[in-house]
Amino acid sequence: MFIRGGKKREKVAEGLILMIKTNIKNDLGVQNQSVDNAKLAEFTARLRKKYLLNNKVLFVQSLQFLFESLNIEVIKNRGYYAYPPAGLQHLTKALSGRNLEIRILDMNYQFLKRVIRDDSFNYQSWLDILDDCLNEYRPSIVGVTAISVYADVFKPTFPLTSILKRLHDRDDCVVIAGGPTATNETENYLKGDFCHFIVEGEGENKINFLFDHLLDGKQIHKPTPGIYFKFNGKIEHTNGEKDRVTLQGNLVETYKLIPIEDYHKVGCSNPFSRMAGQDKPFTGIQLNRGCRANCKFCDVTKFMGMGLRQYPANDILDDIHYLVKERGIRHFEILDDDFLGTPGFKGGVIELLKGIVNLRQQYGITWSAGNGLIAASLSEEMLCLMRDSGCVGFRIGIESGNAEMQKKMKKPASLPLLRRAGKMLQKFPEIFVAGNYIIGFFGTETFGQMLDTFRFSCEMNLDGANFTVFQFTSKTTAKETLGDRRTAAEFVPSKDNSKGEITEMEGIISGPEIFTLPKDCVPSPEQVKQIWFTFNLVGNYIHNKNIKPGGRPEKLASWLEAVQLVYPSNPYMSLFAGLSHAMLGNKKSAQKHLEATKKNLYGSEYWNGRFAQFDLTNIVANFPQNADEVQKALDPLRKRYSEWTV
Repeated sequence: MFIRGGKKREKVAEGLILMIKTNIKNDLGVQNQSVDNAKLAEFTARLRKKYLLNNKVLFVQSLQFLFESLNIEVIKNRGYYAYPPAGLQHLTKALSGRNLEIRILDMNYQFLKRVIRDDSFNYQSWLDILDDCLNEYRPSIVGVTAISVYADVFKPTFPLTSILKRLHDRDDCVVIAGGPTATNETENYLKGDFCHFIVEGEGENKINFLFDHLLDGKQIHKPTPGIYFKFNGKIEHTNGEKDRVTLQGNLVETYKLIPIEDYHKVGCSNPFSRMAGQDKPFTGIQLNRGCRANCKFCDVTKFMGMGLRQYPANDILDDIHYLVKERGIRHFEILDDDFLGTPGFKGGVIELLKGIVNLRQQYGITWSAGNGLIAASLSEEMLCLMRDSGCVGFRIGIESGNAEMQKKMKKPASLPLLRRAGKMLQKFPEIFVAGNYIIGFFGTETFGQMLDTFRFSCEMNLDGANFTVFQFTSKTTAKETLGDRRTAAEFVPSKDNSKGEITEMEGIISGPEIFTLPKDCVPSPEQVKQIWFTFNLVGNYIHNKNIKPGGRPEKLASWLEAVQLVYPSNPYMSLFAGLSHAMLGNKKSAQKHLEATKKNLYGSEYWNGRFAQFDLTNIVANFPQNADEVQKALDPLRKRYSEWTV
């Protein structure tokens, strides 16, 4: 490279030399000892004196649901999510070089286990699980995390807040909070003295830097930013070079701290794990961290940083071999936000899937990917490998069928590309594929734009359309868009209460009539819930390709039987499961689902009203007995929506 111009050239050259030296210094891991973290040092010295720290650490995973929608029947059906504490396992591995005794308490697992096994368990006293562990173990440092982000975290019933408040009231240990919820609520949690520290984003490097100060005050690890604490009444943070976790090593030793082979006995990872078999032990695995995209509605890059990083595939295969051979795991959920990655990461994905193919032949293992895959990375070669390695199903991130909205959200896919992917996916009917769709974007999306999404979901012709309602997860994103409004993302309205009902309100249009809404109107949040209901029922049931001639009704039946465990009082799920079995000639199963439908309709003003709205009542009264009769019953309903589904 040649640079022209006297002094300017010298200055540029000096700058380049300085930049190269800095990069070399960073690559060698040379620590910047001049970084000022004096306030952290003084604060941790106070804590050491107050709590007389021992070498016992307790990591706690919070509940993965809200009490407002608690349904004991669903818990006993093993329909609640029971994700193993992977994040806490990574923190445990990061601290493995220290002389520490570490335990992991998964409150979610313990709660579900007690509800299922002990009829005398009082779920309102669920914090006793935490107290019992603290009283027996006596840790001096407790770290708490929650894997999901919700709105209104300061409700008395919000699990993470409740745990932190209990620890605050006990006041017998140093409390560290981390994960997406804590990161989003840093200011509120610290101002309210709910914890001593908030660890923002990825925690492995930060937790080691913090433990340097907490345990003996001797700094060994590189100073990192992103640790927040309240010092002399003011919220402070640590200083240092930008934190970036290097991904390497397996989690085999950390699995010995959790009863991983029993998680399937209390819950599931998603409907795919239930489709694979409820009695199949499962867990999650992660090959890639981060995401190559930076979609405006998503917080992955805010939490993980920009770009994609990948574990060596052999490290993940070490985990899988141990889990399959030593712990009996037979189903794996891919936790990656961007599993297929860019071309540079394809080698790792292929190596991993080929390794799973070999294990599948011997142990019959399966896997699924509930997080949306990026359609641009799909190819027939990749799909063949996914099928052969035992993929039960996956979702692809589509989000919107409106080109303007796709551009606004910065989605890394075009509608033409998605159409091509949709056609390619039709060649792999063995895999259950659903599209992820969101309506109500940014609180400004018009009904016409939502209708474009519905039409596009029908055009894609996948096995399912996972419709959700947009809600904010980030205070920053929310502030940029709608001032101080903050709520949780990808909300499913039917999960808003334990009955799965969406109340109809005065002045709000519901049922098939939502298609008469003016296309230029911006529906209210309550109206969006009713739009969601109609899109879901028409798109996923009445118009589902697998209950049409040439479809695969066994796939729809399998999916609905998995989903019904979460919605046991929903009659249209059992109705369409029954219709699927009628198409297959499974008369006993069809009758069983019909009886379940009648049971849920009996005495329910809400569901009888919904069935009347969508002309489903007559199908129950004159239930079809074979495939031809199913088509005759559904054809008039399909014609009613043909303007928007064709």
